Amino acid sequence: MRWLIVPGLVVAATGCVSSGDITLLHREITDVSRQVENLGRQSTGKQDLQAMSTKLADQNAEVLKSNADIQVELRQLRDQIQALQSNLDATNQRLGSLSAELAATRDKLATAAAAAAPAAPATAPGAPPAAAGQPTPAAAPTLEPAQLYNTAYEDYLRGNFDLAIQGFSEYAKRYPTTDLADNAIYWIGECYYSKKQFKEAIDAFTQLINNYKTSDKAAAALLKKGLAYLELGDRSQAVINLQYVLYEHPGTREAKLARERLAALGVKVK
Repeated sequence: MRWLIVPGLVVAATGCVSSGDITLLHREITDVSRQVENLGRQSTGKQDLQAMSTKLADQNAEVLKSNADIQVELRQLRDQIQALQSNLDATNQRLGSLSAELAATRDKLATAAAAAAPAAPATAPGAPPAAAGQPTPAAAPTLEPAQLYNTAYEDYLRGNFDLAIQGFSEYAKRYPTTDLADNAIYWIGECYYSKKQFKEAIDAFTQLINNYKTSDKAAAALLKKGLAYLELGDRSQAVINLQYVLYEHPGTREAKLARERLAALGVKVK
């Protein structure tokens, strides 16, 4: 190393010293100083490197800890999903059981209706026969109307439109004066509409409008009747029925829908 040469230069300088020797000596001293500074920098760099290594180790430990925490959370989420899946399976099984119970109830109602239809009250010997057209006492329980209606409505919601039509028709036939008789006829029309049997749907809606003028379903029946005519391509009848909704049931939701459909058809309404 150059700094080992410095003592020799100093000794030489004590002898015959020239300006060139002094200049060379200064250069050697300068080089030694630079080497010392470089060594100092290298030492500082090593300290920085050690500090950086320590910091990286700490960060790595934090990452490992975070990964461990994430694994725990993932396991917990997996357990929760499995629990939810189990609950869903149990719910599906329960729904299946309820569907089976409803189907069994429907079968019982159909059997009871078939058995009660031809039945006639027993006549005591010598007693006068029942008057013609006199209704036969119902053999079904008092809750049968509601059960029959609800079963038909459940069929409608499930898309079993043929069964729903059968149930609603039976209800309207057997209980024409109840509060739900008009609703039953309306849902018959909706079933036919869903089946794209628009002529049959129009017939059902017309029956409701004619027989139950004060029904709360009259506006909806008139609107769907107009829409059914549109589906059949009969624009003039569709416009007439939609206009009737506006004139006979103003301010209703059905009137708003009718106005929107008429506007889409290019018909101006006041």
